[in-house]
Amino acid sequence: MNWLYKIFGIKDKGEENAAEAAGGNGQPPADVATGQFALPGLEHLPMGRYSDNNKSKKKTQSWYTAEDRFKEKNYEAAFSAFFDYLQDEEEGNVTFTQEGTRFSFTLLQGSKKVRGECDGSTITAQSPMAVMESPSTAVMRRLLEMNYSLYYSHSGMDDGNTLYMVFNADVPSSNPSKLYYGLRELATKADRQDDLLLSDFPMLRPTDHEHIKPLPETELDVKYRYFRKWIEETLKRVNELNQDSFSGAIAYLLLTLIYRIDFLMVPEAKLLSELEKINGLYWDKKDEVALVERNKMMKDAIRKLLDISKEDFGKSLYRSKSTFSIATPPKSDKVRDHVISANKDSNWYIENKYPDLALVINEYGVVYNQFIYSMPKVQTDLIKIYMAVMHPDFFGELGMQEEYYNKEKDEFNKDAITKAVDKALAPWKDKFRSMKWDHKRISYDSLYDFGLDFSEMMANLNLDTKRD
Repeated sequence: MNWLYKIFGIKDKGEENAAEAAGGNGQPPADVATGQFALPGLEHLPMGRYSDNNKSKKKTQSWYTAEDRFKEKNYEAAFSAFFDYLQDEEEGNVTFTQEGTRFSFTLLQGSKKVRGECDGSTITAQSPMAVMESPSTAVMRRLLEMNYSLYYSHSGMDDGNTLYMVFNADVPSSNPSKLYYGLRELATKADRQDDLLLSDFPMLRPTDHEHIKPLPETELDVKYRYFRKWIEETLKRVNELNQDSFSGAIAYLLLTLIYRIDFLMVPEAKLLSELEKINGLYWDKKDEVALVERNKMMKDAIRKLLDISKEDFGKSLYRSKSTFSIATPPKSDKVRDHVISANKDSNWYIENKYPDLALVINEYGVVYNQFIYSMPKVQTDLIKIYMAVMHPDFFGELGMQEEYYNKEKDEFNKDAITKAVDKALAPWKDKFRSMKWDHKRISYDSLYDFGLDFSEMMANLNLDTKRD
């Protein structure tokens, strides 16, 4: 590590506790099957947070091979299998070159690149975050505070005043689980921190951003208009409701709004941070602050989003590739519980003649899971279909070539929806052999009935897998 002259310290918290905190459970970090699915006309438009919960049966076997070879101390084969597991063919996110016991690699994670190498005895990885053009105590304090929460990696600065995230470990201790969570921590922290550091400290300038691409102007225009439209419509509806007796519905409206923006627009950088802060206003003090007050705080924070210019909005939306999810895979019963619970709550609003609120609450159960979990790709693809039905105008303006639901006529394109579902399920049938979808159980009597049946069918899919 002779390229570093400053390294900030890191607490020794223990590998076992670190892996548990990072989501390790003795299984491959993401155990699911690769498949190609896209809405017609939107083939290259990502939706939903990146999830590494999309591994094929073959990729999953690479994880087990890495574990087995590592236990045998066949490190050359173990690391080769490990980086094969990380490679996402759809993303093109990993390069790996090996010569005997030595290897080098590059991982892409949003706005950052992670470059690493092994000299046969030590694995080192680093990712540049920003260049500090003038000394700043505030920047150094921010990095020290960040280090306190890290398990595997730490921040550093080189002779050219470039700030880095750094990971290093000796080969005999770099089992697949430690290496996965170590690189994941480094990559996701660097990706998040570079944007926040650049936004908060004017003495920093960006570095190593050449691989990200801005959105096409037409796409940016549509997303910015709907970003403002959905915020304005939600705030208007909230203000029409009694803040006390409808406090639960208001919370659903505000939370669904930020989860919808997150799923359909895939924000990064500052906007993603703002959405997560708004989410925290509701959940972080749930037992301490009354719901009416939390709603007020969320509403005020959401209103401030309208101050974001199109230029700044565009800085938070860009094309990039990723290797790791920022969330952990869910347990299937948790996904099911969130959907079923929201649907039960929505029923009261149907019975009491508030169908618009019932629809939003149904949507909440779907998009909340996408916000907090690294979801299996098959469910993410099904949610794309669900959202295309619920928000046909948005999808149509983005260029979707087939309409699933016509608002004016209140008509479903049942054949197109059925074909889309079959196409989304097809690549995963070898992986999830107990997965079943019954088209006959999906009602097309109303938008609400469709949403209810579709969301519950999706949440109840049997996605169990076993090691061969």
